[in-house]
Amino acid sequence: MYILWLIVPHILTLPLQILALRRTNKVNEETYRGYYNYAEMTDRLKGFSRKFPRICSLASIGQSVEDRELWVMRITSNPTQDVPGKPKVKYVGNIHGDEALSRQVLVYLVEYLLTRYGRDVRVTELVDRTDIYILASMNPDGFERALEGECSGTTEARDNAKNYDLNKSFPVQDEPSSETAGDIPEVMAVIRWIQERKFVLSGSLHGGSVMASYPFEDDSSYTRSGDDALFRNLAQAYIENHPVMGTNNADCPDDPNKSSGEGSMQDYNYLKGNCFEVSFELSCCKYPPASQLYTEWSNNREALLAFIQKAHIGVRGFVLNKSGLGLPDATISVSGIDHNITTWKFGDYYRLLLPGKYDITASSPGYLSNTVMNVPVIDGRVMLVNFTLEEPLEEMLMLDTFGQPIITHQDLNTPAPPISKSPIQTLDFRYHTYDELETFLQLFSAVHPFITSLKSAGRSVQDRNLYVMEISTSPGVEQQGKPEVLFVGNLHGNEFIGCEILLNLIEYLCRNYGKDPLVTRLVNSTRIHIMPSMNPDGYELALKAQKEQLSGDPSIIGHGNSHRVDLNTNFPEVSRSRNSVEAETKAVINWIKAHFFVLTASIRGGFRGIVFPNSLDPVDESMFKSVADAYYMESQAFQEPQTCDVPKTKQKRGLKHHRPVVRGTDILTWAYRGSDTLAVNIGLSCELLPPEKSLSVYWEKNHKALLQFMQQVHLSVRGVVTDGNSGRGIANATVMVEGSKHLVRTSGTGQYWRPLAPGSYHITASAPGYTPVSVSVRVLETRVEQVDIKLTRDVSQSSPEEGKQKDFEKLVELLLVPGALNQLVRSLLPAQTLQYRTYRERSEFLRGLAFNFPRITRLHSLGQSAEFRTLWALEISGNVGIPQLSEPKIRFVAGVHGNAAVGPELLLEFASVLCLNYGRNTAITKLIDRSRIMILPCVNPDGREQAHEGLCSSSVGFANAIGVDLDTNFLSSNASVQPETRAVMDLISTGGFSLSVVLDGGSLVATYPYDKSNQHAKNEETLRYLASLYAGNHPFMHLGNVGCSEKSVEIPGGILKGADFNAHTGSMKDFSLDVGVCPEITVYTGCCMFPPDTQLFAMWMENRLPLFRMLLEVHRRLSGVVRDSKGQPVPDAVIVVNGSLSVRADSQGHFSALVAPGTHQLQVQAHGYQQELQQVIVSSDRVSSPIVIDFTADSSPLSHVVLVIATATLMSVLICAVLIWHLRSAKLSHIRDGLRWLRRKRDNLRMEAMASEKSPLRQELLDESESEDDPFFVE
Repeated sequence: MYILWLIVPHILTLPLQILALRRTNKVNEETYRGYYNYAEMTDRLKGFSRKFPRICSLASIGQSVEDRELWVMRITSNPTQDVPGKPKVKYVGNIHGDEALSRQVLVYLVEYLLTRYGRDVRVTELVDRTDIYILASMNPDGFERALEGECSGTTEARDNAKNYDLNKSFPVQDEPSSETAGDIPEVMAVIRWIQERKFVLSGSLHGGSVMASYPFEDDSSYTRSGDDALFRNLAQAYIENHPVMGTNNADCPDDPNKSSGEGSMQDYNYLKGNCFEVSFELSCCKYPPASQLYTEWSNNREALLAFIQKAHIGVRGFVLNKSGLGLPDATISVSGIDHNITTWKFGDYYRLLLPGKYDITASSPGYLSNTVMNVPVIDGRVMLVNFTLEEPLEEMLMLDTFGQPIITHQDLNTPAPPISKSPIQTLDFRYHTYDELETFLQLFSAVHPFITSLKSAGRSVQDRNLYVMEISTSPGVEQQGKPEVLFVGNLHGNEFIGCEILLNLIEYLCRNYGKDPLVTRLVNSTRIHIMPSMNPDGYELALKAQKEQLSGDPSIIGHGNSHRVDLNTNFPEVSRSRNSVEAETKAVINWIKAHFFVLTASIRGGFRGIVFPNSLDPVDESMFKSVADAYYMESQAFQEPQTCDVPKTKQKRGLKHHRPVVRGTDILTWAYRGSDTLAVNIGLSCELLPPEKSLSVYWEKNHKALLQFMQQVHLSVRGVVTDGNSGRGIANATVMVEGSKHLVRTSGTGQYWRPLAPGSYHITASAPGYTPVSVSVRVLETRVEQVDIKLTRDVSQSSPEEGKQKDFEKLVELLLVPGALNQLVRSLLPAQTLQYRTYRERSEFLRGLAFNFPRITRLHSLGQSAEFRTLWALEISGNVGIPQLSEPKIRFVAGVHGNAAVGPELLLEFASVLCLNYGRNTAITKLIDRSRIMILPCVNPDGREQAHEGLCSSSVGFANAIGVDLDTNFLSSNASVQPETRAVMDLISTGGFSLSVVLDGGSLVATYPYDKSNQHAKNEETLRYLASLYAGNHPFMHLGNVGCSEKSVEIPGGILKGADFNAHTGSMKDFSLDVGVCPEITVYTGCCMFPPDTQLFAMWMENRLPLFRMLLEVHRRLSGVVRDSKGQPVPDAVIVVNGSLSVRADSQGHFSALVAPGTHQLQVQAHGYQQELQQVIVSSDRVSSPIVIDFTADSSPLSHVVLVIATATLMSVLICAVLIWHLRSAKLSHIRDGLRWLRRKRDNLRMEAMASEKSPLRQELLDESESEDDPFFVE
């Protein structure tokens, strides 16, 4: 029974399983029917390398004694390139020739990674983020002598052809002699490989037992390494994911052929290879029959993947010199751990560490060391720590004969140790090959991850990546008020200057961020996209022709792409969009259309000046000339005119030299007519291929002008187009300027930018289903004009989205009719997956759902338990990964107590039913499309592994592995918070959830906050209602007869306040309400904590209707938007419901809250505004329409000012009177006391007058054209 689940798939229903297997067989031809000999393995690996060239490459690192190749399969994105900052992981199998299982399992792993890439989220992420190397057979000679079914193995097959045990032939102290080295070519090849690659993590696979071992390996005794705790953690990652190894009950016989002696490959890796290696024994039988291969692969698959993930813990970064060059072989040391590692050739390092705080030091010969103190390492994450090392001053600190320090200034003629340089020289003005360009971009992306994002817009005809580097804070994310700008280089391959100038621009922005005020402000306020080379194929051809001085016209060679097509004339004409578009052109078009670029610049050679499209409307011609004038004023290059300069009075579009085939229009015209962006060509040099030595001059004369060009995107009209009723931004609305045919569209949040020259304009915004609105605006020279436009619905027509929303509201109201939801639930296709699952089975099940339903699911890892088991959360939504403001979020949680085993299985069944019926049942499809469902099936996986089926009242597994009741650990100030609790607290703290339902066991009741005594919730009426909603839809819970003990207990309605049921502090529901502002109810599903699995189906039938009813309830929430008198959202407004419950609006003014049916009074408050009162009625059988609350400015400050003036006048009179009276009475002491009192009164009144930030008097002093936003001025 124990092995049964390994053989029988159980992800979903049988039809889905068969369908999945059929899909797999199309890609995966593996049969698991036999072992591969050397020739068969070679053919299979070569076949993989041909079939998956973009993610794998096959190479031999050497040969065996009998001249068999030692094949290594490298699996990663860009497998032919060394990428800076990507950790390298290796697996080595078949070190002993008779241990054949390891060899076969690694071949299966190769196939699994390759065939699942792009289909399985986890595998795709591992391959993209990790450089994986797999040496399936280190001893191919020995394998050929081994016999299948020989479980104990033989010495003849175990050793290599020269009778050496390869695992014991690695030198721990000294290098092997030349005589010995010739007998172990396999070991020497692996040593060279280890030294060259500098792996971070390694797994060595063996046979003959089922266990894990790690340094140091000594037959006489176990010796701890400096990283013993870390090694234990690494080994545990494999063990806990292996069903046999995790039981510690393999009971394998002793290996009669095991060699003795100190040292091993894993010791060598740790001591001399920079690498943490753990050895894993996979099976008692070294060469099991082929009939067991599939079972053994299933046993090891999850463990192999989990171990690779361990490469992404601890600390990573770069060690650089002051010029930004990576320092290879620099030493990274951690205080308190007697083991150092060194950096790789880019200066990058990975140091695996367990959670904690560390002092980390980087040092290198010829440089001063640098220490970063108290570096926090967080569980399951890798922290970025970069070091910059400085060279010492010429002064040398020396000791004289008396031991006193003396300072000398002598010249140091003794040559210093040679310092290796990174392959890419920063600030190196020369022409770079494509490979160098790729490495350069990857390096800067790795060194500056917080402000850069490197993507490929597509591939060239010859399969080179068209890289785009985005430089911005939070790159890759649309942000309110951040315009986008695009630079494109190398439109023509032989125009070298564009590529090189843009590489320098990337470096300049990255290295000066946080140092130069203008660069910092630009990066903070702009999304800057830079594509250094649009035509890498032509560039490589032209560069080769130049270096080898090939004959031919340099204006032709490399001008077009590899199809000899001029990419600048390959953009589709609007009237003739079917012209043949090249791969490079299509990639740029798609990139531009996927973003909202305000301006685009193509950096060119062969002419000088700014070129913009022909046939412009006068409005836009003025704008283009304004952009050009700004560039000319900032650039030093145009102070001395040259013959190739573009006349400023008559701009031109093209060049006069020969071009290849013309198949469309140019990028400038296409952008003007067919996209949101306005594009220009910026010519920097008369020569197409200027000398390398002149590149620095071109950079110095133009880099300030390029920064000026970026600033131009801010000198435009900007704003947000919103729905006049809901206040939400309208995506894809059209913004048009009178007198111009160029249209711009709004982003997903309704933002738009429209560059315009100074002047007065009429702007019109329109969207399907809305009445167009026109406004007038006056544009000034040096500031942003904020023009927000509210559109109202056209009553004669409705938008498709509005129609869908109304249909959904009707559906919800229909399902709220008594009996309708029950009828829907009964009609659903059952999943029939109910059974108790171990942690490993549950993980596989969740991955199966995510794999089979990628359109609506996403699997999240929230963290790890005390015993390093992952806390999984499955997100289900029609817009998975793209949060929508209108979507309510609901959280279903189980397994807080590990022995409450029913809840996790009910939630897995619930998730399966939702996924299985999506697309099959209209109501379920619409519910998922309009909801965001987060299912966290087991918070306490460690306790669940300890609990035993059939024990109804046992406390085994109730707490976590440390013995802590997790439901008492949710305290914000708790210094010893458990890892499971921390993971869930982080999820709750993100906010946005409307409701949370937690399943527990041991009773039959629904409870609501608070669990702590003597505290009443402000919205207790709503909390009681939510609990009664679950109990009322349960066939027995609402009866109130718990019956879980001999003494019958009556609970009216089956609901209780948490404190009345089990009073305690630190509960999850209290934390959810107080911190997450999310009501949470806890449902106890039955009297028995861990009933027999035969009862699971009955319990599912009892709870399925209440679960769906809670999902339906979040769509009855009260929601709306708070705006000011201008229609702008009022962030952080406070909405007080019934004088008790407080809800805060988000940054867009939106708010939502679950409330019980009835009439509710809303008090809406915000600083600087009059309080608004509104009454709303929430029905139990209808969906509440969003409400709009419009503020008016607070008029009270004006009365304050009048009061201040009047009071000050009165006080002056009183002061004079008091002075006269006191002078006459000569009571000077009373005068002083009176003056002090009056001053205090005056100061208090002044403070009251200054309390409002939106005083009408202040508004009168503002110029009408000024915006309250801080303007972006030109420097």
